[in-house]
Amino acid sequence: MSQVSVHDGGAYLLILRLDRDRRTRVASLGQVDFPRGNYVYAGSALRALSSRVERHFRLEKRLHWHVDHLRACARPMGALILRGREDMECLLNEMVSHMEGAEPHAPGFGCSDCSCDTHLHFVDAATLVNLKHFIPELWVPSRQYGI
Repeated sequence: MSQVSVHDGGAYLLILRLDRDRRTRVASLGQVDFPRGNYVYAGSALRALSSRVERHFRLEKRLHWHVDHLRACARPMGALILRGREDMECLLNEMVSHMEGAEPHAPGFGCSDCSCDTHLHFVDAATLVNLKHFIPELWVPSRQYGI
């Protein structure tokens, strides 16, 4: 009998909510202004995707990626997961960038290893609803959060 292998790699859109305007230092980007509202960050992990997403929901961690600095002051609302063996991070990011109600935010954010302008978008509530129709798996960290 053959075993079924579940691949734990792919790309994700992390949905964060900031309840008030913030200015925070984001590593090499320096001070970044973040208006109150919803943000979508495109990321990927070709291995251990589940662990990567779970890491974003934790507050206690070493600040490593740009998104860790935003996460330190923003609430995770959930993540939209697209499993696969290819790196689809930039493709997901491009999809978000073309949606009405999504504005690129913080040039250079999360895209030091690609040619994208940013992997972070400020989005309205309607855009969050529309995103759920495109991505097959919704990951919500607990019942207190929701999109």
